Amino acid sequence: MVLFGGCAAKQYQKRDDLAGRLFFIYHTNVSNKLSEKKQVWYNETVVEEAILSVVKPQSLSLVDTISAGYQALNRRPWALLIPVGVSTYLWLSNPLTLTKGGRIATGINQALDLLTTNPQARQGVAEQILHRDLRTSLAWLNLVPVLDPLTPGRNAIHIGGPYAVFSTLALINLLALLWSCLFLALLSSAVRYEPLAPVPLLRRTFQVASTIIVATLIIVGISIIVGLPLFAISALIVIFVPASALPIALAWYIACFWAYVYISFTPEAILISRAGPFRALGHSIRVVRHNMIGTVGLLIISFLILNGLRLIWAQVAVNPLGIAAAILGSAYVGSGLSAARLEFYRDQVTRFHA
Repeated sequence: MVLFGGCAAKQYQKRDDLAGRLFFIYHTNVSNKLSEKKQVWYNETVVEEAILSVVKPQSLSLVDTISAGYQALNRRPWALLIPVGVSTYLWLSNPLTLTKGGRIATGINQALDLLTTNPQARQGVAEQILHRDLRTSLAWLNLVPVLDPLTPGRNAIHIGGPYAVFSTLALINLLALLWSCLFLALLSSAVRYEPLAPVPLLRRTFQVASTIIVATLIIVGISIIVGLPLFAISALIVIFVPASALPIALAWYIACFWAYVYISFTPEAILISRAGPFRALGHSIRVVRHNMIGTVGLLIISFLILNGLRLIWAQVAVNPLGIAAAILGSAYVGSGLSAARLEFYRDQVTRFHA
């Protein structure tokens, strides 16, 4: 019995030694693997136990996006000089309007004669068009938030010839594009946490301006190629079925709205992703497609804020001090929303690359 018990004890001891050696080898291999650097899904290096705490970044809410936009603006407060300067110029200088007896005004009246037979309605629309300030209504490439004069200015400068109007259109949009690109370049450098350097900033401004011009030409070309045949078909349908005029007009409005939504982040793609015109259009469409609710929500909130505050600025701008306060407030609010668009695009692109 003693001999049998001694043999059994030796066998149990050998088993314990073997189990201990296997546990030591297993623990050593696991420790070596944990100590190695791992590459996780967003290409950041994570070491050891931190691998277990990796969490995929969530998209910013609209409130966080707008807050981040104003934080970026606070890092570049001198960007406000551009919208403040442009708004001050619009308020202090003479407006630019069409001559009532000019060739373009005559063409407008003839077009209104075809659209309506009510002389009072025709005259009211014509007066509204002819009294509009061309400095703002023709600035199609302006991306700077400005506060238009809330009351019609006096001593307006009148232009009537088509060559004068087209020359004015080209000059206004060229200037608007340059100060818009400088303004957005300042904001994008704050969003990207880049140091501010005057010479690279100016160089970047002209690069962005040239890219936006090419992207605009691409959009105009596609619109002509696709839109003209559809417009001709719509006109024929309206001629033969007059009752379809309202549904067709509504369909065109909806199509133009969604086209604007899908390409609305092209400037942000040029600034944040440093993309060319074609890639910028593609990035904008991709951002909208992947986060449609967030995109539409940001656009609607921005629209409501700007147009709602416009009613407040109208009540404030009743004297020189009120005008100055309205210009400063409008510039700050609008610039913060412009920076929020850049933050929104950057957040979406970060999630794509993740």
